[in-house]
This record gives sequence, C-alpha cells and structure tokens, in this order.
Amino acid sequence: MTTPDRRGFALPAVLLAVTVLLILTTAGFYSANQEAKVGTSNRQATTAFYMAELGISEVLEGWSNASFAALPQWDSTIFVDTVGTGIWRVKVTKTNDKVYLLDSSGTAVDRGPMFPGATRRLGLVARLTLPDFDPKAALTTRNNVSVRGRAEIHGEDAVPPGWGGVCSGVLSDRAGVLIDDTSNMSKSGQGKITGTPPIEEDSTITGSTFTDFGDLHWPELIQMASKVYSGGSLNQFLPRLDASGNCDRGHQLNWGDPVNPGGPCGNYFPVIHIQGDANLQSGSRGQGILLVDGSLDVRGDFIFHGLIITQGDFNAQGAGNRVYGAVMASNVDFDLQKGVGASQLDYSRCAIERAILNSSDLNRARPLMERGWIDASLVPTT
Repeated sequence: MTTPDRRGFALPAVLLAVTVLLILTTAGFYSANQEAKVGTSNRQATTAFYMAELGISEVLEGWSNASFAALPQWDSTIFVDTVGTGIWRVKVTKTNDKVYLLDSSGTAVDRGPMFPGATRRLGLVARLTLPDFDPKAALTTRNNVSVRGRAEIHGEDAVPPGWGGVCSGVLSDRAGVLIDDTSNMSKSGQGKITGTPPIEEDSTITGSTFTDFGDLHWPELIQMASKVYSGGSLNQFLPRLDASGNCDRGHQLNWGDPVNPGGPCGNYFPVIHIQGDANLQSGSRGQGILLVDGSLDVRGDFIFHGLIITQGDFNAQGAGNRVYGAVMASNVDFDLQKGVGASQLDYSRCAIERAILNSSDLNRARPLMERGWIDASLVPTT
C-alpha cells in the first residue's frame, strides 16, 4: 500500500496559525486602543463638564449686583478663566432686573492624540434674591416703647454726616415711630419724636414683620451673614486695615467705616448676626445689616449706619449712641442715662440703600429651585 505524500503541510499550517494570531493580536490592540480613546474622551468630556460648572460657581460666588444691575435688558457680559488644563467661559445675560441667564462653556485643552480637546456647555437660570427692606419709619416696633431723658427719634430723611458725596436722590420723610398700638407709647423728660407723622399706628404689625422680607425669611437671611457672634458683651468694633493699607474685611472686629465713607472700609457693609442677647459697649462703629436673635443693648457712643433688626428688645443707654438708617424691634427702651449728649435714631434712606446694594453678603444670584439648569452641550453656540 502506498503512503500519501504529506511533505510541505506543516509550513502552511504554521503560516495560517501565525496569521490568525496576528489578526487576533491586531484586533486586540485595536480594541484596546479604541477603549483607551473612549475612556480618555470620556475623561476629557468630564473635565470639560466640571470646568463649565466651575465657571458658573465662580461667577455666582463673585456676584456683583452693582455691575450686573447696570446691564441693559438682554445685554451680556463675559467672564473667562484658565484653571490647570482647562478653560471656562461664562456669558451672563440680564433678562430682567432679577433674573439672569448663565451660559457656561468648559473646555479641556487638547494635549495630543491620547488627550484630545473636549467642550461641554451648561445653562443656568439664576434669580437675584434681595430682601425687601423698606422700613416705613425710623423705628418699627410692637408692644411697648419708652423714650426718656433727652433721647430722640426722627423720621425725617437724613444724610449721615460726611455722606453728601455718596448719597443721591430725593429725600423721603417717614414716620418717627410705627407701632401696632399707640397706647403702648410712653415719653418723658426732654425726649423727642418727630417725623411724618411723628407716631403712626399700624395694627397689621405682627411677629412676621420682623422675620419675613419678601423673598427671604429670617433663617435664610442669617445664613448670609459673614460676621457671626454668640452674644454677650461685645466691643472694639472699628475699621481695620491689613498690612497693605486695604480694608481687612476678614477681621472679626471690622464692621466697616460709617464715619469715613471715602476711606478703605467706607464701602464695606457686612451682614452681621448675633445669636442671642448682646451688649454693645461704648466706642464701637459699624455699618451694614445687623441681625439679632435676641435683645440688643447699646451703651454709649455707639455709631451704626444701616438697618438693625432684633427679635427681642432694642435698648439704647448712655450718651452718644447714634443710628442712621432704621431699627426694627419687638420692644424698645430708648433712654438717656446720666451723661452729656443723647441717644438718637435718624431715618436715612441712603444708609439703608447703601447697606443693601453694597453688601456682597446679600447681593448674590441663586439658581432657580426648579428647572433652572440644562446640559446645553448639543445646543449650537451663539
């Protein structure tokens, strides 16, 4: 029987096996390379997404109501910054006096074939939530009010001393005292109450008058405070400068400079929160919005420009206390004890408005709670 000739079979088999291995290896490398590119692209896209979010956060954090309010309706301004290997660009458009559209693009820069560039775009609708602070009198209160000694309350609109260059607009006189029941008023000695009218009754004044201010309520308002104190005896609040001569806004004893509006701290109006009862000792100066959970007792030579709101009593004792703006408090004992001078409260629209409009704590836009955010990456850029 003749044996078949199988010479030359091994070589084609080996070549076939090598070819298959090469194909499989090539396919593996190709698949791995594609997976790496997909992973890198996703990573770059995620970086771009976070860049866009960072841009929105930075603009909201540094919100300047004075700048954005000056924009005409539907006009825009653009902010750009480079962070690490990414760039964010935010276009802020004013739709009306309170609502703004933030169109943010985040870009992860191209770093070669393995790290291609990527861009994501986000949209956010933000609303300016300003408290509705519009006191109808120099002093708004309920329950009991006692004005004694030589203490004075004036509802005539006044410009604080030295503020002529920073105040504008027509003066608008208010009542001296607005109270829920005028039978709770008492005055003795040489105390004065003036205004248009000097004393006005409003039976609708309730506890909510001192806690609800338009879009904002007391719990939200106190969260905006940049200066927070536990209460007790507080003193030595004066303008503080850093080593470069600039206003040291981070100093815990700095409440701005009401005496020198042109000075380094003249434009600093913090929101101040006192968590309980407090005594403000003599010689302190401040301006802004002062919020007190309990009662506030000021004792001699205390100067404040802006708005004071207390959930308890407001007591002024001793000489030289001077408040320009307005006070809102549940009970008031406005008294002058032995000494020279008088405690005095003067209504000032300018002091209140400057405290609101120049406060970086208050003037921030916040995202709408519902349907205020969109991933606009697939929307054509305009």
